[in-house]
Amino acid sequence: MTAVFQPKNADYDTVVRDSFARQPFMKEIGARIELLEPGICEIVVDWREGLTQQHGFFHGGLIATIADGAAGYASFSLFPENSTVLTVDFNVKFLNPAQGSSLRARAEVMKTGRTLTISRTDVYAEDEGRSSHCLTGLFSMMCLMGKSDQVNLGRK
Repeated sequence: MTAVFQPKNADYDTVVRDSFARQPFMKEIGARIELLEPGICEIVVDWREGLTQQHGFFHGGLIATIADGAAGYASFSLFPENSTVLTVDFNVKFLNPAQGSSLRARAEVMKTGRTLTISRTDVYAEDEGRSSHCLTGLFSMMCLMGKSDQVNLGRK
């Protein structure tokens, strides 16, 4: 059962999508947000050879990356204006090899607190209408108040 959360920022959709668009790594892997609601985020990546490991499955690092991203943006969707999000920790369990035409990470916030937000993410490998549950994880995200989500460290 999905909890119902109210965003603290009425413009959460724009804020989250702008933040996601500024992540060069997400662009590099071809990730995209396919669903965004208060406390829920789904990120999808399509298969390509460069995202696989030696057996042809999606690489575990990629799976954990999109799980973390989905959890972060599900959490960020509930944060107030003038804040940003950082991962504090996560624990993932790989359940099945990730083989298919795409990966879908679905994160749902379980509990919000003053500083930490806890989310669960499930990742599925999808192919021709079938899906295989390949990862489940718990994620802790920190709300950093008074911090811009657009920090430039002077790198090009």
